[in-house]
Amino acid sequence: SGGGGEQSRGSGGGGGVGGGRGFASGGDAQSRRCYVGNLSWDVAWQDLKDHMRQVGDVVFSEVMTEGDGRSKGCGIVEYATAAEAQEAISTLTDSDLKGRMIFVREDRETSSGGPSRQCSVYVGNLAFETSWQDLKDHMRAAGNVDQANVLMSDDGRSKGCGIVQYQKPQEAARAIRELQNSMLHGRPIFVREDREAGGGRGSGGGGGGRGS
Repeated sequence: SGGGGEQSRGSGGGGGVGGGRGFASGGDAQSRRCYVGNLSWDVAWQDLKDHMRQVGDVVFSEVMTEGDGRSKGCGIVEYATAAEAQEAISTLTDSDLKGRMIFVREDRETSSGGPSRQCSVYVGNLAFETSWQDLKDHMRAAGNVDQANVLMSDDGRSKGCGIVQYQKPQEAARAIRELQNSMLHGRPIFVREDREAGGGRGSGGGGGGRGS
């Protein structure tokens, strides 16, 4: 298969199962990756890899999974070259995989800024009663959360938004992809890259390290 067995990426109720050498990092690696959607629930990473290698050398494939191991119906594929990734987008969109027409687009993970910026996301439309621990527990669905903060006004009330710091840029990118419009305390939250990483926000409420 060209892959190195089976490995699990991510924990805490999220991630997926993939095969290959593992994702590379950096802008060049991003240009070699594709996001694949509308997957049948029974498509495994090996099925995805076999299908996508029609246009090139697949070095890694991953099917995103829920905490209970069920497929989320989407995945990421990394090719050996950017040209192969573009070929996949051009030719494999609307191809049939296990009875479903898949779509293929570029992987939009951001790689600008420093490492801490890549690992953090901004979360908005939070209910006012949502605490940092609630936010952290919810955002764990995408990976390992190092810290979660709910931003507070001077009078101690929530501003309805927060910042979540993941351990890996891939986990932050997964949160943006998969937790957008997810429901937390009855409200659909929105998730985007943290564009202010480092300062200028005012005070935060709570936090919580790896053991929380």
